[in-house]
Amino acid sequence: MNLATLPSSTRPWEDTQRSPARAAAAHSIGIVPRLALVLVFLAAAAATAEAAPTRDGRPPVAKTQGTGLAFEIVSDAAMLVQCLVGPELQVRNATLSAADSAAGKFTGGVDIIGFGGGIVLSTGTITGALGPNSEFGSEGKDHARAGDADLDQFVDPEDTFDACGLTFEFFTDQPRTITFDYVFASEEYSEFVGAGFDDVLAFFLNGNGAAQNIARVTAPCATVTGVPTSVDNVNCGNQFEPTVPAVNCNCYRDNEWNFAAFPSTPPTLDSEMDGFTKVFTASGTSVAGWNTLKIAIADAGDGILDSNVYIRCQSFTVPAAPASWGRVKAGYR
Repeated sequence: MNLATLPSSTRPWEDTQRSPARAAAAHSIGIVPRLALVLVFLAAAAATAEAAPTRDGRPPVAKTQGTGLAFEIVSDAAMLVQCLVGPELQVRNATLSAADSAAGKFTGGVDIIGFGGGIVLSTGTITGALGPNSEFGSEGKDHARAGDADLDQFVDPEDTFDACGLTFEFFTDQPRTITFDYVFASEEYSEFVGAGFDDVLAFFLNGNGAAQNIARVTAPCATVTGVPTSVDNVNCGNQFEPTVPAVNCNCYRDNEWNFAAFPSTPPTLDSEMDGFTKVFTASGTSVAGWNTLKIAIADAGDGILDSNVYIRCQSFTVPAAPASWGRVKAGYR
């Protein structure tokens, strides 16, 4: 069988023919020599792929909303912010920079994301996370959009692509601790861990420098703390290259097919995403008056495989205010 003729979805190292950088990375970390683990499955997958139309060089993931995750594409930044903070917190100047299908709301996430509903920002399409996880498929939508200069600092010397960002201002009467819950997920897991495709997330509070990013791994599960939330900073290594070290493995939830088993064994989460973090809590300190929060996510290295951030609705909290504020608002719970 000529492996070079197979569609990308039948190659476990995914888009190496579509991206020279990915091909080089795959070889450099030893993925290609490990194809013996999965060759037994390629003939059947190739036959299926040959009969199917392709999307971006891969068999389409033909999925519909089911009993698990459900998505609503939302392009109104104010609607997304109100979902996040609720109606009681003063907010203004909400803006969204995203591809048409890259932002929205979701429900049905308790058993998959770790909480029931919230907002989602994606470097691809939010509905691409619908399960189940295809054995030989991948979710990758390259929008050919620019990256985010503020995120580039975390992936240097690589560049970012297909950035998606939500920015808004909120008011606090004095410096207060703000928190909200989120989960990062990616299709880069695990075969491109440590290979230069470190898709990254940031929550910039009142500034765009590294010190203002509150999307950091600070959960009790972490062994390497304070690092930005990204593919290379939360993982259990690389399935195809055991020498790639795990980083914060206790904070990671794997959702890949296990090609080392015979026959290969499926993942347990009903989503196309290959890996998730556990539920993290972002925390930062506001200033008195108006504050700016920028939520941004981007692909790194290229725009092919997608990453998402899920943020729990109305988890954006401010501690109970003193009596001078009047009643404690429901949005602060």
